[in-house]
Order: sequence, then C-alpha cells, then structure tokens
Amino acid sequence: MKIMIVIDSLGTGGAEKSMVVYAKFLKKESHDVIFICRDKREVSYEEEVRKFGINIRFLQNKGLFSKVHELSTHIEEFKPEIIHSVLVSSNILVRLSRSFTKKGKVIQSLVNTPYSQERKKDSRLSWQKFLLAKQFDLWTARLYPSFYHSITETVLDHYRPIYRIKNNYQIIFRGRNENKNLKMDKGNHRFTLINVGRQEFAKGQIILLKALKYLETEYGITEIYLKILGFEGKCSKNLQDFVLKAELQDRVQIPGFVKNVEEELSKSSVFVFPSYYEGLGGALIEAFAAQLPCICSDLPVLREVVGDEKGALFCAPGDFKCLAEQILKLYNNKDLRDSLSQYSYSRFKKAFQLNAINKQMFGMYKRVLKA
Repeated sequence: MKIMIVIDSLGTGGAEKSMVVYAKFLKKESHDVIFICRDKREVSYEEEVRKFGINIRFLQNKGLFSKVHELSTHIEEFKPEIIHSVLVSSNILVRLSRSFTKKGKVIQSLVNTPYSQERKKDSRLSWQKFLLAKQFDLWTARLYPSFYHSITETVLDHYRPIYRIKNNYQIIFRGRNENKNLKMDKGNHRFTLINVGRQEFAKGQIILLKALKYLETEYGITEIYLKILGFEGKCSKNLQDFVLKAELQDRVQIPGFVKNVEEELSKSSVFVFPSYYEGLGGALIEAFAAQLPCICSDLPVLREVVGDEKGALFCAPGDFKCLAEQILKLYNNKDLRDSLSQYSYSRFKKAFQLNAINKQMFGMYKRVLKA
C-alpha cells in the first residue's frame, strides 16, 4: 500500500512521535510510506525516520495556497492510496488540496481539543484570531469532508458538531512500547514527582510549582522533588522565574527536552499531569507503562484514558491547593502508591500496547479503501 502522511513537522510532540512509530511499523510491513511536512524543526525525529528508510519531503513554499499547490503536486507524483494528515494546519492543507487532485482516500487524525473554553485562560491568546482560525477550520472541513481518526471519544465529541461528523470516523487510542527500565533501581529513593510536556500554558506546569511551594509553606515539607521534562515554550521564562522567586532551585529540575524519558519516568515516584486541556496525553500512557501512580487534572479526556475513577487521583485544572493535597496523600501513603502503580500498568497492558494499536490503525486503512 502507498501511504502519504502529512504532518506539521517531525518535532518531538506526542502526535509526531506516534506517527513516526506507526510509519516504522508500516515500513516493516513492506508498505511504501512518505512524510510530507509543513515545517522543519531543529530538534526532530527526521534523522531517525531517514535511517529507517522512510522518505521525507518538506514543503518549501511559505504562503498557504502555495503550500496547497505544492502538496497537490506531491500527491499527483506519489499517487498514494491513503493520505493520512495529522494536526489542524496539515488537515486544512490536505482538504484544500482536494480542489486540485482527488488521488487517494483521505484520513484525518483528530488529536486534541483546540477550541476548548479553557484556552480563554491563556492571556497570550488572541481570542479574535482564535475564533477566525476555528471558523476557517470549520469551513474547510464541511466543504471537503473526510474520514476521521479520533484518538479519544472526548476529542470526537469536541469536533463532532464543528465538522458535522456522523458515521465517518473511528476511535483508536495512541499506543506505546513497554518501558524497558522497569527494574531500574530508583537510586537514593527520593520522593520525586515528574511531568513530561512542552512548557506551554496548556500543560499547567506553573500550577505544579505552586503546589510544591504550598506544601512547603503550609506543611513544612521540603523532601519532595520535581522534574519537568519537555521542550521550552512560551511559559519557560515564567517557570524559571517562579522557581527562583520561590527558592525551589534545590528541588526542581527543568532540563528541557531529553532523550531518556522512559528512564527518567522509571526513576520517579509519581507522575503529575496538571493540564488545562489534552487530546489524550501520550505522556500519561508512558507513565502507565512505567508503572507510576498518577495525579491528573479532572478532565473528561483524562478520565477516559485512565478508565476508572479509582485508577488515578484527580483535581480541578488550575487548583494548586487541591493538587498539593493529592501529592501529599501519595507522599504519606505507600499502599496507595503501590495500588495505583499496579492499576497503571494493568491499564497500559489492556488499552495502549503498541502492536495492538498499530494493527487497529492499519485495519482502519483497509476499511476506508473498501468504502
């Protein structure tokens, strides 16, 4: 099968990682795969993809409609049976390209909830531009309907009224490999919290820092440590400034992007995910694979991923005092940590193993081709 994956970039986000892993599966199964990327990132999976023998082409033109025409040319040349696009900008490009070429069946992955009302809390967001972008997305989706792959029921519900989705969809979670570091010694056994995600408003990492400081001021606890892993972003300076002002330098590490995330997870005590909104939360799945007890924002999508209300601890997005109390609960209760750890791994084995997810994805391709 000839498959074209159209994606914003091969940067190291969750959607990008999932598609790289899936493309490698397709290549192993002897399918002809190509990536078409809107942009090139300094830190990315590009080298890994090329070493695996998968072709990559970057769109060279800058304007939207120039990119659309360039993408159409690639489609005409490659003649894919499946065109699989990921992320809003790339989905729009593929839709508009249908004005110039009808080759291939289109599948569009829906991987987040970009029009969530929680985004209004982000002071950096221009609400006028936000609404304009939403309207353009809506217009192109209704003008050029596609088959949709949604990574959760929650994401599908977010898009269903916008795109008028009826029966043209399939829900398939993201998958992850087993963590190979599960038997790793945790070293000095310090109680260490870990968060993985780009340093952006949506990830709520400032709330985690506030919770850590609250535990110090209200309970005198200074034996809880924290690592925040992930690319620098628009909130990086705020995070660093808070650490300095709150004098948390000895207990907080923010190293940015690291390649050994699985190892770092395995060395940690608790995974904390204080996001304001998520599409699924690939880092949460990786925490499950690392057998970590988890604390999450009380979002419908994260409850869907966890699968059981007793499978993790929850708190309202932005409520640092509640988050602090949940951290304290795990800090003081080893039995609860062990119970949640066991649940995390059982949930990973049941719902998120990569081989099973890859087979579901390819089954979706065959279904679309038969339609």
